[in-house]
Amino acid sequence: MPDALFIPDGDHYLPTELTRGGWSDLAQHGSPPSGLLAAAIESVSTVAPMQVARFTIDLFRPVPLEPLRVETHVLRDGKRIQVVEAILRHGDIEVGRATALKIRTAEVELPDVEKEPWEQPPPPDEAKPIEDFWTFATNLIRFHRDAVEIRTIDGSFTKFGPGVSWFRLKHPVIAGQETTPFVRLATLADMSNGNSQALDPEAYLYVNPDITLYAHRLPLGEWVGMKSAAHQHRSGIGLADTRVFDEAGPLGRINQAQLVDKLRGG
Repeated sequence: MPDALFIPDGDHYLPTELTRGGWSDLAQHGSPPSGLLAAAIESVSTVAPMQVARFTIDLFRPVPLEPLRVETHVLRDGKRIQVVEAILRHGDIEVGRATALKIRTAEVELPDVEKEPWEQPPPPDEAKPIEDFWTFATNLIRFHRDAVEIRTIDGSFTKFGPGVSWFRLKHPVIAGQETTPFVRLATLADMSNGNSQALDPEAYLYVNPDITLYAHRLPLGEWVGMKSAAHQHRSGIGLADTRVFDEAGPLGRINQAQLVDKLRGG
């Protein structure tokens, strides 16, 4: 078993088998490229302390299990915000792109106001571990089964309908580098697409070509929780909507568009 998702090699990153997704044996899960781009974006220096408040990734084509290169560009720089773009390339082919909005952090006194209702789910140690799912995807090493520990509150991933689960990365994103709270959150964000299953993955494809993550604070600890609901339409378009939290409460939201199609034989 590899001990990281990517291994640095000069100006390239070599994906290990832990990056493999469930839809194809030759393509990565959406999470590892998201984490790789997030790490590149977070490493861009700012003139004042900042946090990534919005992170959007578009995957233009399946990301292969082959060497990748990341380019970063600062689109807007200032004392209060920074906008950064990161491009993911396989050879000369652009396979994905991410943009991020960073906002300066500060201590701001706020009044007590009525907030959106929230009932904190039970902690990870009271949730049920999921050791295997999507068994039809063969027994090769895969990100969603081997790189992530999942504990479900309500049977997510094994039943249809909205889901509530906890997620923990079991390996670093990049070998030799610390996985920061933001990179951990960005890497796990794509798991929200499967946390709410309204369609049978053996009969339907519901792959998400994008991820948009908003966070007003970063997660505390290793575990990230998600409360997800999926919505699909006969137009062949779906949406996965997720409230993100940790053991201290809500911290943001994830939205993903879905390309929905019926599989052959499904």
